[in-house]
Amino acid sequence: MDTNSLTIADTLTALRMDIQAEHSLIAGRVTWYVTSQAFLLTAYAQSWNANFVWPYFFHDILPLAAMVLSAVILASTYGATWAQDAYLREQAALVARLQAELTLSPGEKLALDSYQRTMVNNRTTASGRIIGARIHALVRVTPLLLPFGFSLLWLYAYAFAPHLAK
Repeated sequence: MDTNSLTIADTLTALRMDIQAEHSLIAGRVTWYVTSQAFLLTAYAQSWNANFVWPYFFHDILPLAAMVLSAVILASTYGATWAQDAYLREQAALVARLQAELTLSPGEKLALDSYQRTMVNNRTTASGRIIGARIHALVRVTPLLLPFGFSLLWLYAYAFAPHLAK
């Protein structure tokens, strides 16, 4: 036996860690994005003060820059969610292959069954109804829709707000 090869447990742990890493990337990007939008909105709001010296920059350039930022964060978040889904599919396929192709000891079977129950798509309610896929989809709402919401706000600021001030 090669002592340098991955065990089944190591492989499953590595997949779970990859899934968690993508989740952390998504969470970090959303946090960074919301924080940056708060700063940009604060600067934009301050530009409406009397005698403000750079109205063109803050009323025209800033909203466009914020919309570009929204597009960039949407692309990077979509990429991370796509990667996470790929890892989840790989995890499910590996568990299915392990169950179908290997003769497992009772302890290994128990550990694999326990692992399988904690996989994202297999999570259940207290009554036992599987809701993992639904929860996984709902978790994706914020990172994928938030950039659209901020973009609409900035589009409004770009298109209408400067005209209201004249």
